[in-house]
Amino acid sequence: MHAVNTLAARMAGFVGPLMRNRRTALRILAGGLYAAGLSQAAVAQVAHDAQSAQTVQSAPSSQASAPDDAAQSLPTVQTSLQRGSFMPYKQINQVLLALKTDGEGLFVSRLRIRPSDKGQPLPPNIRLALMTDERTINIPVDAEGRFELPTFPKEEAKDMELGSNVPKGTTGIQLRIDLTTPPDQLDMATVRRVVKVGQHLRDELLPWYVRWLVPQIDGVTVCSARPDWQLGWAENGQNWVLPLPADASAKEPDTEKDKPSRPCTVLTGQEQFPDRARLLSPAADQPKLYIRLRQTRPS
Repeated sequence: MHAVNTLAARMAGFVGPLMRNRRTALRILAGGLYAAGLSQAAVAQVAHDAQSAQTVQSAPSSQASAPDDAAQSLPTVQTSLQRGSFMPYKQINQVLLALKTDGEGLFVSRLRIRPSDKGQPLPPNIRLALMTDERTINIPVDAEGRFELPTFPKEEAKDMELGSNVPKGTTGIQLRIDLTTPPDQLDMATVRRVVKVGQHLRDELLPWYVRWLVPQIDGVTVCSARPDWQLGWAENGQNWVLPLPADASAKEPDTEKDKPSRPCTVLTGQEQFPDRARLLSPAADQPKLYIRLRQTRPS
């Protein structure tokens, strides 16, 4: 009887896929068992067991299909990241790395996603990531599009790509370089260091193909609500104070579109003031400092 059960099990497994047409399958099963020399009663019992087993196995299949149907009815959300959505990351990394390692602590980078069409808002739920074939590093982006990027050794960064979930060409990356020096600590020695180090970074340390990301630094722009700036220093036992004129051509970078700029003055380091001459301004009207950039073509 054990041999009979084994044979019946093998035959049932063979005809299982045919059970959609149960009559045909049972005929095949019965014919095989008769050929094996079983009695009519034994054949009937095996056929009954095979039919019962198929009924039990088919029940979970119909139940399992329900969640699949429900999942297919849910709306599809596109969140896939596209590699290479922006310029090669190795170029951005070279600039950020140079500012960090050779900028003498004078500069800080500000990165921001901007819409390519200035009249359009940023897409919602922007995602950024650094991507290679082996890993993905998610980059947080705030509601205004601001974000920070890590830096890597050049060899490690060469195969990295900056990916995004926004359509290619609809946004771009803005890189801005700001000063780390507070306004009340700005003196002419710092102004001259900013110009010297900035020009050294661009012209000597950065390769030619990324220089366009870092325009020439021509000085420091000082802006505030009122044009009330002075330079003060001590010399030969006397305190000298010199007012600084407003520069009509200087516009505060943070000025909103279609709004007038606050008054600004510019220090280039070429002025005939000693290094110790320090910026003075009313405590209630603390100015804001910006790097004075010269817009140039790639060289």
